[in-house]
Amino acid sequence: MKARLVATLLGFTATFCAHAADLSGVKAIRLANPAGEAHEIGKVTFTPLGNGRSAFRITLDPSLQEYFLAMRPFLCLTGPQQRLCHFGVEREPPEVSAADLVPLEYALMFMRTAPASLHVNPFNGVIYKMQIKGQRIEGRLYELDMDPFITPDSVPVERRKRPVAESDLIPADAAAHWLPLLVIE
Repeated sequence: MKARLVATLLGFTATFCAHAADLSGVKAIRLANPAGEAHEIGKVTFTPLGNGRSAFRITLDPSLQEYFLAMRPFLCLTGPQQRLCHFGVEREPPEVSAADLVPLEYALMFMRTAPASLHVNPFNGVIYKMQIKGQRIEGRLYELDMDPFITPDSVPVERRKRPVAESDLIPADAAAHWLPLLVIE
């Protein structure tokens, strides 16, 4: 019995370490939809720090178009029904682990607009909640009010580092969004 428990724990540890090993090197960031359309929007470079943590740096693809919206520049990807404008936030050291991908989720947030819109609405934020699946990171789209990032003083001090609570996330209807999937591999 004891040997079986030890073997199970070693197997779990090996699985966890294999997942943690995925957080190293340069990986492509793609936004996609169930119809098979995919757009590479950049790369993320993971640098292992030890203790299962990795630093990361995102480099957005130069093919993203720059738009001056709401009195600031945004890098955007425009499709037939929607424009996604990068609104990445770095509020803490850019570090992740297999069990904590929130800083990467914050760094890859977007605001959605109509394709020809000249404005962005902070109520139209989107975030991809991520998890490691096999050899890649997959993100599922949620809608989000970006106000805690735009007016951080409106957030209680204890939540300013990570202002988004699970209760703030609204599961997005994948059919109503152009690119509801994020893949890093």
